[in-house]
Amino acid sequence: MLMRVLSVGSCTLDHLGVVERFAEPNLKAEMSKFSVQGGGCAATAIAALARWGVETKFIGKVGNDPRGKLIESTLADEGVDTSDMIHEEGAISQFRFVLIESGSGRKQTVYTRGSVSGLEPDEIDVSVLDDVDLLLVDGKQKAAQLELMREAKKRGITVMFEANRSQRDAAELVANADCLVASERFASQFAGVGRLESLCRALLDRGPCRVIVTMGDEGVVGMDADAQEMIRQEAHPVDVVDTTGAGDIFLGALAYGLLHEWDFAHMIEFANKAAALSCTDIGGRSAIFSIAEIQES
Repeated sequence: MLMRVLSVGSCTLDHLGVVERFAEPNLKAEMSKFSVQGGGCAATAIAALARWGVETKFIGKVGNDPRGKLIESTLADEGVDTSDMIHEEGAISQFRFVLIESGSGRKQTVYTRGSVSGLEPDEIDVSVLDDVDLLLVDGKQKAAQLELMREAKKRGITVMFEANRSQRDAAELVANADCLVASERFASQFAGVGRLESLCRALLDRGPCRVIVTMGDEGVVGMDADAQEMIRQEAHPVDVVDTTGAGDIFLGALAYGLLHEWDFAHMIEFANKAAALSCTDIGGRSAIFSIAEIQES
């Protein structure tokens, strides 16, 4: 039976370019590579799941402009159900440009939220949760996401929440998540402790039954409420080209493991590998490897 994931949150259009080195002010630099692809945490995570054969649906908000239609098409073309995406009349859609320095992998990112208003709870009918096995949210549309999370919990639907360093007032989101994926900076600021094992326990005390803390090139740690033992894994070694979207792929891969009820350590290992492999090309969606390729790496 196909499992169904609903993802609600951020989506954008990424323009990515590679230069030999960043230009000094008022000077030009020629790009050796250029790509346009969909971006955004919740959107890229669900695109990965769609490629891996999961039945998927995405809800996000864009403008009723050519860029908004293109953002939607980057998901629809992957097989994601986008029928409930909202196109706001007269609004300018979000956009991001990422410049990557060849060799070092350093990035310069500029972006605009456009003029799209926030996603409101009354713009999403809770019936979208019918037949859903997992709800994935990124905290970027708190009001609407929190209402869906609460309803999902009532229905026994697994809820996954990705929290990054820019999020504030996230206590309710964390409390309503079954699985919390957090950056180390968010986790330490939110929990108020620094030691990794204590950090994981403090996050579990806030509501989730599983927590995973990502630490970039220092790897990842996780803890399950039942086992109460911290799992630590080093970053999977690859030749890094660009880290854009790696966290999004990690989120999608972790969701895949949850859906298939994998052992917690195996789930983290798979997500760790998927995220690392995504760094071997530019952008979040150009290096989404197959399940077999990830497992064999």
